[in-house]
Amino acid sequence: MMCREEVNRKHMRQIIVLFWLAIVGLSGMTLLTPSVGHAAVELKELYQFRVQVNSQSPSERQQALQEALQATLLKLSGDSQLEDHPLVNQALRNVRDYVVQYGYQQDEQLWLWVQFDQSQVDQLIQAAGSGIWSSLRPRLLVWLVVENDDLEREMLGADSEAIMVQQLRNAAARRGLPIQLPLLDLNDSMTVSVIDVWARFMDTITFASARYSTDGIVVARFYRTDPSQVTEQQPERWSGDWTLHIGELRWSGSVRAMDRSELGAMVVRDVTDQLAARYRIGSTSDTLQEWTVTIDHLRRLESAIAAEQLLSAMPAVTDVQMVRYNGQAAQFRLRLQADPARIRQAMDLSKQLQAVSGETDSGDAVFRWIEQR
Repeated sequence: MMCREEVNRKHMRQIIVLFWLAIVGLSGMTLLTPSVGHAAVELKELYQFRVQVNSQSPSERQQALQEALQATLLKLSGDSQLEDHPLVNQALRNVRDYVVQYGYQQDEQLWLWVQFDQSQVDQLIQAAGSGIWSSLRPRLLVWLVVENDDLEREMLGADSEAIMVQQLRNAAARRGLPIQLPLLDLNDSMTVSVIDVWARFMDTITFASARYSTDGIVVARFYRTDPSQVTEQQPERWSGDWTLHIGELRWSGSVRAMDRSELGAMVVRDVTDQLAARYRIGSTSDTLQEWTVTIDHLRRLESAIAAEQLLSAMPAVTDVQMVRYNGQAAQFRLRLQADPARIRQAMDLSKQLQAVSGETDSGDAVFRWIEQR
């Protein structure tokens, strides 16, 4: 139970939130809430990777190339089970067949940089029964509360140097998941507390998250495993649970580890698996399908060309043709090796495309083009 002082603090924060809501309402401003496509990040250089090495020996080079290919496959697919597929194991043994070029880079450490062949890597992922996650990835804000042995709770933010936060960031970078942690500055402290995050008061958390303009929110809690749940079969002494909110979508899960510092990376793994399963595009059909997409607000030919290039970059899109352009709107005919609904999910994350009317009676999709400043 919360003590009277905690209850009073909670009420005071609620009054502050209501006050700012009133100010915002009076000024005619619209509060930002996390939504798909609001702040999606386009990842670059997905087919490149760097591995730290100790020398330029052939044996270490071979091992580093294999590690780089594994990491590239994971970043492209978000599929944790892909590395166990026999075709992937065979590819790792013949990793040089997938390499376009490689070289060594020296700063404080020695690195092996490698560029993989995009078409061959894509074919490998598809042949292994998985799919490719678009380069457009949702950006997530992670609210994290950690409980210690004395049941004291602490919220960790962007400036935290805790090992679990470092591992969380490293895992997110390795999997191509754009994340950030809250600043936990005066603005945050006025609107959200450790109690709010621990209890998952989502109205309060969502309000506090609006300033960060992310696509979604992750709320994670780490704590000691209940002693009654620690067994020889499950000896992990630390537990965690998480929830993910993106628009109207909801996911949740739990993790356990022997070392508390491992929990952050495990949450990233589970969150990525869920997101990639939704947005991953696989070649589900050997027969090419046609899909027509109309994009309006293309007031310049350069914008129409940029839209065509964006569509061409989508996974499983084998060909794009502009069939009509009238100075305002363009119609494109796409040839796909996947369900159009899967392509549309990837398009919904684009900053430059906004769905305006779902699909027409003929199944065509209609989008509005958003110029980037």
